[in-house]
Amino acid sequence: MPYTSYDVTKDKAALEEMRKISGGALRVPVIAVCNEVMVGFDRDRVEMALRCLDHSSEAQSNKKESL
Repeated sequence: MPYTSYDVTKDKAALEEMRKISGGALRVPVIAVCNEVMVGFDRDRVEMALRCLDHSSEAQSNKKESL
């Protein structure tokens, strides 16, 4: 699964974006998937969010096939 990693200790813009999407959190990791933002790591929540991503990818694929 492709992802983008940011070092918020070295990238001020990434730190500001992290704070913006997380409601001001200063703790890492901040994971954003399918309109859900998670502060800290919770395997179950990440797996649920990734399933959402799989479902949205399937829906996009089906939509393209029907065009």
